[in-house]
Amino acid sequence: MSSSSSPFDTATAYGIALQARDKSSILALYTDDAEIVPDQIPSLSGRAAISQFYDDTFAAISMKVDLQIVDVVEHDGMAIVRSEQPVDVVDVAGGQVTKSYFRELFVLKNDDGSWKIFKYMFSQNLAQAPTDVPPHAR
Repeated sequence: MSSSSSPFDTATAYGIALQARDKSSILALYTDDAEIVPDQIPSLSGRAAISQFYDDTFAAISMKVDLQIVDVVEHDGMAIVRSEQPVDVVDVAGGQVTKSYFRELFVLKNDDGSWKIFKYMFSQNLAQAPTDVPPHAR
């Protein structure tokens, strides 16, 4: 998964690897100087911090997600990819499923012919989660 021919391909590969909890494939999609701006926790940068972020994430949760890319803008060796989608967040310890809605923004750069994630920001919005679950159960 380390070589992607378009920003869309990179974001799609990320979604597939995230669902599979495949940390090595995820890390291969990032630049060495990448940064993540996560929801509700401090920002982090660099390969070691990003690796630890995914270790911590996968130890706590898994996700049932189908990345839905809604916009791709490419200019001068940089690209912005935006996705929004419902996500089932599964607590690893107890198996509880929480319906959520993720909004993601990827800033990619063309690194020697391969599009890699340079900046990644995401947020969750329970208010946009699918309505098939009563609000008190979210």
